[in-house]
Amino acid sequence: MTDRKFNTPKKRRRTCWDRLRARWLENRRRQRAAPAASAAAQLATIFMIVIGRMPLVPAAPAPASYVPPSLSPGQAQRIAIARRLGVPSRYVDVVLAHGTVPYSILFEHVRRAGRSRDDAISVLRQRAPEACRDWLDHVCDFGLWSELVLCHVRNGDDEDTNVKLLKSTLTWLELQKSDAGVPGPADAGTALKPGTGGDESDPNKPRL
Repeated sequence: MTDRKFNTPKKRRRTCWDRLRARWLENRRRQRAAPAASAAAQLATIFMIVIGRMPLVPAAPAPASYVPPSLSPGQAQRIAIARRLGVPSRYVDVVLAHGTVPYSILFEHVRRAGRSRDDAISVLRQRAPEACRDWLDHVCDFGLWSELVLCHVRNGDDEDTNVKLLKSTLTWLELQKSDAGVPGPADAGTALKPGTGGDESDPNKPRL
């Protein structure tokens, strides 16, 4: 019986490629052993990518500048006429019809508040006697609208209202003098303080 010769393969030498493949297989085995850790790492990577693409501070919207509405030709013409007449635009038709603003309209607007009162006072300073302007300023500063309204004579003419405006101004001036220690006329106290007159004894007068 003859001996058979078997050819034995030679042992191949491991290369760098073999070592790299072994390392890859080892990492894959570890990833399979811990799938939760691998998923968390992947989610963290995705989250960091998304956050990196987002702007850090959102851009603030630019404030829109206010643009007043354009006036119609009729409104522009009315404002121009009001400037020439020297009155608020609400009184343009009244002035064109009557030449002036009646006291009845002015005092009715004084009873109101807001822009109506402001417009009425601006015209009332022009219509009232010039001597009353300081008192009108006093009324506006302290809001004495009820005292001003009492000066309107409903059933009289403009002269009657002017007289009451002058009387109220005179009363205010006498009060100003009294507060400043300046003696007023002998009969001034009678009109301002009821019950006081010339019959009241003077404490500084020597008795006879």
